[in-house]
Amino acid sequence: MKTINTQFISNILGFMLIVESFLMFTSAIIGEFYKESVTSSIYISVAITFTFGLLLRYLSFGNKDKQISKRESFITVTLVWIVLTVFGLLPYYISGAIPHLPDAFFETMCGFTTTGSSVILNLEGFPKSLLFWRSLTQWIGGIGIVVFIMAFLPLFGGSAIQLFDAEVTGFMQNNQVTPRISKIAKLISSTYLGFTIVGFFLLWMGPMNAFDAICHTLTSISTGGFSTKQASIAHFDSAYIEYVMTLLMFAGGTNFMLLYLLFSKRSLSIFKDEEFRWYFLIVASFTIFMTTTLLLSGKMTGIENTFRTVLFQVVSNITTSGFAVYDYLLWGQLYWFLFLALMIFCACEGSTSGGVKISRLVVLVKNTFVEFKRQVHPSAILPVKMNKSVVPTHVVSKILAFMFLYVILMFVSFLVLSLTGMTFDEAIGASITAISNVGPGLGSNGPAGNFANLTDFAKIYMSLLMLIGRLEIFTVLSLLVPSFWK
Repeated sequence: MKTINTQFISNILGFMLIVESFLMFTSAIIGEFYKESVTSSIYISVAITFTFGLLLRYLSFGNKDKQISKRESFITVTLVWIVLTVFGLLPYYISGAIPHLPDAFFETMCGFTTTGSSVILNLEGFPKSLLFWRSLTQWIGGIGIVVFIMAFLPLFGGSAIQLFDAEVTGFMQNNQVTPRISKIAKLISSTYLGFTIVGFFLLWMGPMNAFDAICHTLTSISTGGFSTKQASIAHFDSAYIEYVMTLLMFAGGTNFMLLYLLFSKRSLSIFKDEEFRWYFLIVASFTIFMTTTLLLSGKMTGIENTFRTVLFQVVSNITTSGFAVYDYLLWGQLYWFLFLALMIFCACEGSTSGGVKISRLVVLVKNTFVEFKRQVHPSAILPVKMNKSVVPTHVVSKILAFMFLYVILMFVSFLVLSLTGMTFDEAIGASITAISNVGPGLGSNGPAGNFANLTDFAKIYMSLLMLIGRLEIFTVLSLLVPSFWK
């Protein structure tokens, strides 16, 4: 068995814990501003996180090996998400705001994986400093903890491309990523930050106060879904806020490199990108169909109101944001099915959304049509193309394997969650919303409910499922294969 570079792993984990402690400290500043009693608990959490970060950095001192293999990258990426979640729950747990450890772990994992699920029953009564920390975890998870690592990786050596491949195992990196991956990470980060700043001022201009504006900006551009209100965005009852957040969520579901080229280089390549065109057409077609049928059936009234509500919910679900302005479960089972379909395929590669991603959907559809042609012309060479480029056979095979694992995981998770006392629709909704990092499920776990009623086992299992989905299945499950360690 090849020796694992534990010093590199320790170095990364220590660095990220130190960064987390500084970010956590900002929530203490919020606590001081509002004079909240939980502020002292946040200071204690910051001290613990910072100390453990220093300790791990100290243990990695003198590391001479700067190169890492895929083994180290998979282990590092998985451990980063788990370790940051474990220390990220400390403010909730130590303060007593979420006194039950599985609940605190579930809430924090929902944050870092940008899953909009929650166990909190009274958000209005929750400390503002912890609401801010809750939103900040989604913003951190949205940009991708590993993308953040790559931006600073030259500080302590290591192979950025290996970490990128471990966190993003989809279609994009096989075709468009260059060796200067740390530069790409910085461009993505700057674009992400720019949209965050613009989004804050746009929301602040509306009926939101500054605190609500910053929290909702953090969770909308990250397609996270956490709100400061129990009724989510419906609380504000504002068309302006709904349109602004729809734009932010739509941007969060778009490839950030294309957004960078659009706003920094005035490049129109975004409109030539096949995945983005599919993304736009899916949103448009689902919105038009639902708006029309809801109006004709009398389930909604008013063209503008219906269009706005449907558009918001379609974008919220396809981008895996999970915000709600209406309990769409009341519309009927046809709409449940449509929203579940949006939850599965979701938005674009290179975005903050979870799920299968539209690029994989496009390749699967094209590969299916190619197979039909091969039945008629078995000797013909018929490649699958994306953006006028041939998709390599090994990429198509990996996408098929990904989809197989995705479906198997959903089915197994449905059975497991059913054994915990969930109803049929609740188990289906919970398994899909967890692996796709969306938030709302079905039944009592829908847009008008939450996940506080789950058993401890179900919460831990769903947390694991969120992590597997966020890291796109292969990274985490590879650790369970015996040959990985040989």
